[in-house]
Amino acid sequence: MELLLGLDVGTTATKAFLFDREGHLQAMASHAYGLITPQPGWVEQDPETLWSAVVAVLRAVAAALRPADRLLALAQSSQGGTTIPLDADGRPLGNALSWMDGRAQAEYEALAQAGMGEAIYRRTGWPLMAGLPLQHIRWLRRHQPERFRAVRRFAFVNDFIGRRLTGGWCMNPSDASITQLFDIETADWDDGLLELAGIRREQLSPIASSAVQIGRLTGDAAACTGLPAGLPVFNGAHDQYCAAVGAGVTAAGATLLSCGTAWVLLAVPASLEAGRRSGLALSCHAVPGRWGAIRSLGAVGAALEWLADNLWADVGPERADRYAVINRAAAAAGPGAHGLLFYPPTGGHTSATAGGRGGWAGLALAHSRADLSRAVMEGTACELRWAIEEMAANGVDVGRLTMVGGAGRSPLWPQIVADVTGREVVVPAMTQAAGWGAAVLAGVGVGLFAHAEAAAPLVLADARRFMPADRRFGEAQFARYRAFWPHMAAFPSAESRV
Repeated sequence: MELLLGLDVGTTATKAFLFDREGHLQAMASHAYGLITPQPGWVEQDPETLWSAVVAVLRAVAAALRPADRLLALAQSSQGGTTIPLDADGRPLGNALSWMDGRAQAEYEALAQAGMGEAIYRRTGWPLMAGLPLQHIRWLRRHQPERFRAVRRFAFVNDFIGRRLTGGWCMNPSDASITQLFDIETADWDDGLLELAGIRREQLSPIASSAVQIGRLTGDAAACTGLPAGLPVFNGAHDQYCAAVGAGVTAAGATLLSCGTAWVLLAVPASLEAGRRSGLALSCHAVPGRWGAIRSLGAVGAALEWLADNLWADVGPERADRYAVINRAAAAAGPGAHGLLFYPPTGGHTSATAGGRGGWAGLALAHSRADLSRAVMEGTACELRWAIEEMAANGVDVGRLTMVGGAGRSPLWPQIVADVTGREVVVPAMTQAAGWGAAVLAGVGVGLFAHAEAAAPLVLADARRFMPADRRFGEAQFARYRAFWPHMAAFPSAESRV
């Protein structure tokens, strides 16, 4: 059997997936790790821990290979925006600075006050943020000058792991986009931004497209992982863009809705200029000549997790069992949850400024926990629609929603999303979109697929499809949701004390 390997190096876990050429999962392995928080606002990771996790999962899937199997290639999906300072031998000079790290707030504010935000956004596609590599590097130069002077290369997760696997250095455009050192129009490092950071071009890896071979598995890497030496290794992409490839979200108007603790929209704008006009975080897509505009709704999915842990704990210790009961109860409650509204406390549309407060509105003694559960699903769908409308107003069309992640596995929630947003919702049978997307890019590299879009029919053929079934309800519910929102926005913040 011919197989492709997708390696997904995430923020809190690394996973490896073996797929056959039709996209059927043959084996997988996962290895979790934690974040390091030495001070408030600081978030770090040990690069050697990341590498150890890669070795562990690759050894596990290598053990699943049978004598008759033919492993064709490997490609990587990775977290973006995490900065890894290295010495001349490629060894880490301390911990990596995570994309979640906020220590460079002063560096961010200095650029914002100097009026550089708009120019940097237009050049890089990303709004100024304290947690991205441009600010990480400026912070190191200012606060840890000896360490900064010792750095010979600044790597990121994808090229750091790629180097350990192949001995070569290479960066892909979607991950490079998130560094704010990259010109999204020329798809190359930007000399002016490198000067602003205080580094040289030779301190960064060369950039090549996602399906380019960066090398072959070295003998040392083969000995560590159990995979065959000489295995072709391809460049891959940022995890959201691998997920977009894996879910078939590659054409203009297509939108990925990734549902975990946070919900993330990744839309494909019609052009680079359309993406820029939107003001959204814009990156090069894994498909050459296309871009992706990302909008995070924040941790709206955390509301259902809270509900499962606090109102449905009597079902049993496993969240999966609780979710199954919640879905049945919410379905029985019916549309509108008997007049109950729910507002997620974290994240949402642009004007969601309730300061970490949320909750149910219109609660009566007759309401049950089934109604509360239904209201959580509908309230999250209303926040999603509000964000979609803001995106459309800024020139990014959001058409069909391709839904992946935990909420997509619900038999009910995708239909609620379809009814409230008025859009078709497609839930691929493929549950590991990022891993499959990386495998697809490896397949393109070895010629198994003509291009990344050629693999989409494999996962969409068996997809569940939800068309808006009750548009009248969806419109009325969203109107009620928006009308009551000012009362929630006026509520004191979570930090206030009575």
